[in-house]
Amino acid sequence: MRPEREDWAIALAAADIAKVAALADRIRARATVVEPLAPPREGLMLMQARDSVAGVAFHLGEIPMARVHLRLTTAESTAEGGAALMSDDLTLVTRLAILDAALSTDLPEAPEIEALIAEGMACPPSALAGQDRVICEGRISGSS
Repeated sequence: MRPEREDWAIALAAADIAKVAALADRIRARATVVEPLAPPREGLMLMQARDSVAGVAFHLGEIPMARVHLRLTTAESTAEGGAALMSDDLTLVTRLAILDAALSTDLPEAPEIEALIAEGMACPPSALAGQDRVICEGRISGSS
C-alpha cells in the first residue's frame, strides 16, 4: 500500500540519497519539460512552536529551508510535484519534487520510487539524526 503523499518527501529524504539522486536524474533526463511553477526558494525561515502549557506561539529561531514546486512533462503524462526540506540543498529538494511528480502520475519508475519510500519509512527516527530533516505539516520528522 502506498503511503500518503504528504509522507513521500520525508521518506525519500531518509532513503539512500545516492539512489534518490540517480533515479530523479534519470527521470529528469527523459522528461520533455521540467518547469518551475514558482521560483525555487532557499533561505531562512522562522521556526514557530507553541508552548504546551499556555498554548502561546513563539519563535525558536531561524532554520534553513528549501522549497520547490514544478511541473514534470514526459511522453506519458504531465504532473505537478513539490517538496520542502529543512536544508539549504536546493538540488536535493528539486530531485524530491521530481520524484513526487513522477509518483503522483504513476510513471514507469513508480515502483522504484515506492521502494525508496519504503526504505526511508523503515528507518527509525533516530536514524535521521545525521541527515537533513523534512518539515511536513508544521512537524519536523523524527520529533514527537
